Amino acid sequence: MNEKNTGFVGRIKLEKLHNTRDLGGLKTQDGKMILPNRLIRSGTLYEATGEDIRILSDHCGLGTVIDFRTATERKQKPDPDMPGVRNIFNPILDEKTVGITFEEEEQEAEEGEPDAIKSILSHASSLGGKPETYVDRLYQDLVLNDHAADSYSRFFDLLLEADNRAVLWHCTAGKDRVGVGTALLLTALGVQRETIIKDFVKTNDYVIAQVNQTCSLIERQTGDKGLADCVRVLFTVSEAYILRAFSAIEQCYGTIDHYLSKRLFVTPEKRNELRAKFLA
Repeated sequence: MNEKNTGFVGRIKLEKLHNTRDLGGLKTQDGKMILPNRLIRSGTLYEATGEDIRILSDHCGLGTVIDFRTATERKQKPDPDMPGVRNIFNPILDEKTVGITFEEEEQEAEEGEPDAIKSILSHASSLGGKPETYVDRLYQDLVLNDHAADSYSRFFDLLLEADNRAVLWHCTAGKDRVGVGTALLLTALGVQRETIIKDFVKTNDYVIAQVNQTCSLIERQTGDKGLADCVRVLFTVSEAYILRAFSAIEQCYGTIDHYLSKRLFVTPEKRNELRAKFLA
């Protein structure tokens, strides 16, 4: 079910979950490799079909789901019940801050919700043609906001507490909150930055069809190509986004390793535990 190859992420082919990927096969700088069917990143699980759930449960051996969304997002689009799977609520941003992620409107737009389109247009118009400034603030908040850092710290503890079945973590679109969390995890496991960036931008391959449809609709409705281009920036990712997060960390903490150890409390001992658990 996975598009596997040596050293790169495998997309799990599911009917409704387009951005669900097994990190198995990614290589570390010292030649080790992430075990398959152990670490899975994803967007929302709300739309999962029965067959999707069967694949995740039976083929992938899913044992733990970590939900990065807020309580409101979780209530509006709850995760499906999967017998035997532990579901843990670990919101990366609080209710006051989460609006900056814009992921809920994004998902609804892909599903054709008219109110979401209105919300998107309002938000995009408010950015004055400079969506990159908004994205910079978002990725800085995802690593420096106290609530986010505390939740990412707990994410590492939850990974270590999980049994030997697969752990899946998700937000709504699976690109911002999940993207940063995955980058931090891969760093802790010893994956080189080039590979981390490749995984981060791989999201575009799986969301671009829906993004293009939404942007075409906006351009037809408004006649404003610039506005549609602004929305495209908000709905996709680029190398610059994750580099902005890394830069914010390095400006405040000197190195990513120091941030992991001193702010997220992912000590060298914990990193060794993570490597022993998830690498071969």
